[in-house]
Amino acid sequence: MNTNGQSDHVEGNFQTLKDHIAKLSNNQNNILTKFEVLNQNMEELRSIVSQFSEKISSLEEKSTDKRNIKSDVCVLKKRIDELYAIVKEGKEDISCPSDDVQDVESCHSEVSSSSKVAMTTGLDRDTIRAAYEDVRSDGTPTEWAVFKFEGSRIVCSARGSDFTEFRKQFADDERAFGYLRLQMGDEMSKRRKFMFVAWVGPNVSVINRAKMSTDKAIVKDIISVSTLHIAVHLSTYTLMPGLDYSSPANGINA
Repeated sequence: MNTNGQSDHVEGNFQTLKDHIAKLSNNQNNILTKFEVLNQNMEELRSIVSQFSEKISSLEEKSTDKRNIKSDVCVLKKRIDELYAIVKEGKEDISCPSDDVQDVESCHSEVSSSSKVAMTTGLDRDTIRAAYEDVRSDGTPTEWAVFKFEGSRIVCSARGSDFTEFRKQFADDERAFGYLRLQMGDEMSKRRKFMFVAWVGPNVSVINRAKMSTDKAIVKDIISVSTLHIAVHLSTYTLMPGLDYSSPANGINA
């Protein structure tokens, strides 16, 4: 009887142990299931955070673009106001018909209110600088270079050594800039001079005439060395090969 009782007791303990093992196994399975769910949630959370980060980056870019646009608009409005003042107050000494002035005032009013018209002048710095150095160099035959507008950009349109060809570069409906090397003085004292020419033809519009002063400043950022400076407006001045360029009576600023 004692043997049977001990056997029953062992079997009971063994059954209890099996039940505990089964519960532990079940709990382990539950933990693994919950871990898989947690892992899926983490992946979803990571995806959401990534999307949120992309949206923040997009908002930052838009904010930067907005600030840049606002800055460009301020610069544009300031430049338009300057151009308008030049035309209205006659700073370029241009006699404008009343219809042209009304057109300029209308253009100024519309652009100032909408700030949608781009008037920025570009510059082909590499070709202009190369032409400038070419004219100044004693090692090349180049005596002159001409810079004209291609759309909203100023480029080097021609260069050469014949003054007659230089004179042919300036048309009535164009704005242009020229850079010319001159030999000054007499046989006893020869001096090399450089002349900068700003040309405005008679058929150029009022708006483009008014822009000439600011566009000239852009070009002279590269054409920094010039002994003589000629501002040629309309057809009141003709470039002549025999002219004494150093004489103040000819309207030249030395």
